[in-house]
Amino acid sequence: MFARLLSVFVLLFAFASPAFAQAKIATVDFQKALDSVAEGTAAKARLEKMFADKKTALDKMRGDLEARQTELEKQSVILSDAAKKQKEEEFYQAQAQFQQAYQRSEGEMQQAYVGAMETLIEKMKKLSQTIATEKGYTLVIEVNEGGVIFASPTIDMTPELITRYNAANPASKPATTTPPKK
Repeated sequence: MFARLLSVFVLLFAFASPAFAQAKIATVDFQKALDSVAEGTAAKARLEKMFADKKTALDKMRGDLEARQTELEKQSVILSDAAKKQKEEEFYQAQAQFQQAYQRSEGEMQQAYVGAMETLIEKMKKLSQTIATEKGYTLVIEVNEGGVIFASPTIDMTPELITRYNAANPASKPATTTPPKK
């Protein structure tokens, strides 16, 4: 919110300034760049594999939990009240463990994604500053953060950012791993 408000004030100041006629403005779309650069797609592929492994483990836990619930429902008519109560408590504990594992996994995945993308965005910001300096831009606006409603494609420096980023940062090939034996 503060960033958007600041962007609006910067733009108002720029338009009100007599030097505006000489101002050069560009836009950049870091999300599009992240999705397009080789290093970004490689990072996303690594994260997706990690997420798939976690999802598989959670799906197994969920399946085990559902099987326990089905078993509990079947046995509830023949179990004594004490045995039924104990089985229910065991089920609720397993359910709580599943929920904790799910939340922990979600947090880990979110943290891994943010960490991986943060590094790439920092590199892109530095490269954007270099491009802006070379091209003589006085203002560069990130289209997803600055509240931009419209920007002409002629002032979009994202394609150049992607090309130069890929040239400077070739994606490393992911290490090949053999699948685990079951």
